[in-house]
Amino acid sequence: MKEKKGFFLRWPWNVVVYVALFAALRLFAIPIILILMAVQRKNNPHGVEEGYCLSRTRKRIAWLIWALLVLVLSAALLCLFAVGLQQDRAYFDAMDYATLAFSGIGGLLFLIGGLYLAYAAIRDSFFPARSSLAKSIRNQLPYPDEAPPVEELFAMVDKDLKENGRWFGPVGVGREWVLGDGASKIERIRGVFIINEIHRHHTQTGTRTSRNMELVLVDDRGRRNGTTFQNLKDLEAAADYVALRVPEARRGSGSQCSSFLTMDESEREEFERDFCQRRSRRVSEAARREILSEGPQDMILKRRDGEVTSRVTAALVEDVLKRCLSGEESGFELAPTRPIEGGGRSFRSLNCFVRTENPGEPKVLLVLEPVSSGEGENLGLALAADARRAEEILRGWIRREVPDLTDWDLRRVYAAPQAARPQARRESQAKLSLVYASGAAENHANFTEEDVQAAAEGVVDGTYQIVDLTHASGYMWIRVTAGDKADGRCTVEATRPEGPELGFYITKMPPREAAAWLTGYPRGQFLPGGRDWKRVKKSK
Repeated sequence: MKEKKGFFLRWPWNVVVYVALFAALRLFAIPIILILMAVQRKNNPHGVEEGYCLSRTRKRIAWLIWALLVLVLSAALLCLFAVGLQQDRAYFDAMDYATLAFSGIGGLLFLIGGLYLAYAAIRDSFFPARSSLAKSIRNQLPYPDEAPPVEELFAMVDKDLKENGRWFGPVGVGREWVLGDGASKIERIRGVFIINEIHRHHTQTGTRTSRNMELVLVDDRGRRNGTTFQNLKDLEAAADYVALRVPEARRGSGSQCSSFLTMDESEREEFERDFCQRRSRRVSEAARREILSEGPQDMILKRRDGEVTSRVTAALVEDVLKRCLSGEESGFELAPTRPIEGGGRSFRSLNCFVRTENPGEPKVLLVLEPVSSGEGENLGLALAADARRAEEILRGWIRREVPDLTDWDLRRVYAAPQAARPQARRESQAKLSLVYASGAAENHANFTEEDVQAAAEGVVDGTYQIVDLTHASGYMWIRVTAGDKADGRCTVEATRPEGPELGFYITKMPPREAAAWLTGYPRGQFLPGGRDWKRVKKSK
């Protein structure tokens, strides 16, 4: 959806004009200021020029007008209260006392409300780091106290909305963030609710009605983030679109939102467990469909730091290539389990490097290594391509397609390291075994730390019943077995070197703690044998 790029009274000149109009026309300037604000919103509804988040906080300057009106009403009521106090109360009747009480209490409440509106308007407009929007973004991060500066917070949301955003009235929905009156991280949304209520107020002159239309998003910590709408179609479209991004979230309206927010601890834990299981199944199914669409998996991806994975997809290769282009990694290799034939030759691997010939113009160097029965040097084929063409070649290589070799150059490559690799694999005892809750099992001899992290998350959300991990050295071994209905704790077994022997230990712990052990133990962060562990005899 294209954003309007009109330009009208950008910050801070809009405020200067508003102040000048008020100074010249006093209260008569308020209608003119409101008209100017409406024109500004029409020309630039979402603040493209200065950033969505910053524009949204600065729009709170309009609250100063409402604050002024509330303060004027407060002053009128307090004046009425002061006049009433000066009168002789000997002639007061019940109505006079009621009027006096109303003017005093109402004037005080309106004074507090007006001061708060003025404070919030100044805070959000001139001190965005303290704004309610910045606070809502921080609350979505894992460690709010360690959040980056407000410029980085806003840029994070702005970038997502600029690249992936769709707007529904006042709400923008990106790939990772939803921006309304506050910000919600999509992966943390647990509830999507529509509030569409009509309120009737009976007065002496008749019945007055007001309508409240609001989109309410509830996160995994039970925090409520509401945004007011003026159009019911926009509200329903926004709710449907957010629900498509988080299909496991609870949908509802009105009282269902209140019931969801007031769930007790056990109900919330049960909902969270069910949510994680359904999301895990959806992600696994999407990955399975992607793998099936790309053909059989007979490719191994090897990073330069030694990490190896056999779960190769186009999305993974694209992500690694982007990391290389940004300088986060130096290169990688895609090696099939059996040679790929093409152009009258057989190739055993495709190497990818990134080099910068001119500033801002990185080139991807692709090197095809042929199969050779001899030792020493061999002639391979090399091509320097831009990122787009390199991505096309890599995608084809995953499908076991050799690219057009017309403009590839001969280059010397060395086959000596290839002879050492099978030996390293034979010496490695690394193994990752997974048993799903359904009973299905799979084993992996090639995996990365990300695979172990995913397995640990699967223990927490109930995807896996057993995760068994053996370190490459062989003497570090850990197994996590999920609990049952009688005892939700996980059973954790792990080894510990004790001189010439190997000690086996067992304990029980909550799923999240077990997940932390599963990822930290292989790196030496944890060591079994504390007071909660029991040493057992086990033969291998």
